[in-house]
Amino acid sequence: MTMSELDRRGFFKTAGIAAASGVAAGAAWTKPADGRPIGQDGAALGKAAKQKAIDSAIWRSYFDVRRVWGFVDRHSIAPGESFNLVLSTGPAIERIEGKVEISRIGHYGEADRQLVWTSPVLTIQRQETRITSASLGVDWVPAVNDAPTDDWKAGYYTIDFLMADGDRDRSVAYLVVTNPDCSGDVLLWLCANTYNAYNAWGGYSLYESAFAGDRAQMLSFDRPASPAFFEYDYFLVSWLERLAAEHGFSVDYATNFDIYRDPSIAQQARLLISGCHNEYWSKEEFDAVHQRIFELGKNTIFMGANSAYWQVRYADLNRAGLGENWGRQLICYKSPDDPIRQRVDDKEGDLLVTTRYRDGSRLPETMLAGVAYQNYFDPGGDSGPRYGYKVADSSLPFFNGTGWKVGDAIGDVVGYEWDNRDPDSDGKRLWDAELSQIPAIDPRDLQVLFVGHPIDVDGHPGLAESVYFKSPAGAQVFSSGSIRWAWGLGKAGFQSDAFRKFNQNLVLQFLEKA
Repeated sequence: MTMSELDRRGFFKTAGIAAASGVAAGAAWTKPADGRPIGQDGAALGKAAKQKAIDSAIWRSYFDVRRVWGFVDRHSIAPGESFNLVLSTGPAIERIEGKVEISRIGHYGEADRQLVWTSPVLTIQRQETRITSASLGVDWVPAVNDAPTDDWKAGYYTIDFLMADGDRDRSVAYLVVTNPDCSGDVLLWLCANTYNAYNAWGGYSLYESAFAGDRAQMLSFDRPASPAFFEYDYFLVSWLERLAAEHGFSVDYATNFDIYRDPSIAQQARLLISGCHNEYWSKEEFDAVHQRIFELGKNTIFMGANSAYWQVRYADLNRAGLGENWGRQLICYKSPDDPIRQRVDDKEGDLLVTTRYRDGSRLPETMLAGVAYQNYFDPGGDSGPRYGYKVADSSLPFFNGTGWKVGDAIGDVVGYEWDNRDPDSDGKRLWDAELSQIPAIDPRDLQVLFVGHPIDVDGHPGLAESVYFKSPAGAQVFSSGSIRWAWGLGKAGFQSDAFRKFNQNLVLQFLEKA
């Protein structure tokens, strides 16, 4: 997604999060009354008014009520490893008592989660912030550092805070547990970088700023977490866990940083599934997935859209000497004028700058997934626009048992961002024979399975496409071409049995022929 788009719509302030996480959606935050970012002509504000404005800019929530805020100090852990859960109350509450509850999201009969650990009663106090907290992180005292994780399965774990008065703050933090053996049949790659990129806690994100400047160029993971998982990936996880239980295959989990740190993780599973909005990748991640598909010939599903759009790199400002890099800062200049060019030669710099992968035609994502981001519309909550996919080619065995034929509507799962084979509509598919660093996918190898016709935010017609292809190395690849694809797996008003059947066929046949 482009840099200006967050200002044109309220991201993650939709009913999708509220429905899945069990809380009410929050109102959009606004800047001070004069409309200027904090820090410009700040002397015109009294000290108390200025502090109140700063607090409202920093302590931002997508919920109406949030009393406890937090994060985990690791991208992920293996079973048995420790982590710190860091919590604070907001500016209006000095302290509060309650318990932490950690639950694994999955399929448990009629339940979507299983409680794995409850803390003793804790007293959570307000901790200090600064206007640099979004980029540098906060230096808060941990509330929990001794949870026993030995028996925890690979998965996504959501962390609630249960107040002594019985009220509950849901999804105050999250944790991903990995499988160190990498023995799962499926590796589900969650979009943790995207969750962070859109998170404006602290006053700014990679899209906006409440302070001087239009956006951040570096964001910390050491700050209160976003509940963005519950907008899209939640429906994928819940459905995939059910399917795995019914058909006897295993699912491992990884974050972006896990694959950056050990790219082989992305190459070992029989099937790699990329999550619904996997927008921000490091070069190491891109290379690992490209090698998986085009050299190792391993099956891959892109279950969303807007994948591999922005290139990023990681830093760890608290790293001591030669200590382990925990990747606690995410860097994205969104420009070819990335300072890294001052440290490397031009050829290497072209591949390291944190701009779009398609810029300069260097690594166009069309030649990784077959399709790439074209545009978006304002999601508008449950009352927003809805656009459907229709079957364009039903010749593949994934359609068995769906009853679908060419021209049939499969559900309103297009948007709010979508992909197609040629986003610029100029016949080039973002690729250039002289400039691109990866080979082109032969257009004759791409089968378009579904087509949709959304209207973008400016009122222009768009084209959404789902495609299937086989790489020269033998990998089967499916790209859904839509962020909302997973809504058809479980979101009320979007799901259907035929849609789930298609996706079941897709996963099982990709596993069978891996």
